[in-house]
Amino acid sequence: MTAPDSAGQLADASADHAGSMLCRLLARHPEVVDIEMLGQTEMADGTISYSLGVVLPDGRELFIDVEDA
Repeated sequence: MTAPDSAGQLADASADHAGSMLCRLLARHPEVVDIEMLGQTEMADGTISYSLGVVLPDGRELFIDVEDA
């Protein structure tokens, strides 16, 4: 069961864009050193595409694309 004050936060999060939501989730992960927003594209059908770069402790970098349809 969700506490009343966090219920509003869940509703606000559902209206958030996929790219910023994913950044917040990754930023809380203990193995993520850095996150960089590499790009954002809005397509004609209203879909927004985000490209992220995620740096891990050993220097490896993950490139992630996510779409908010």
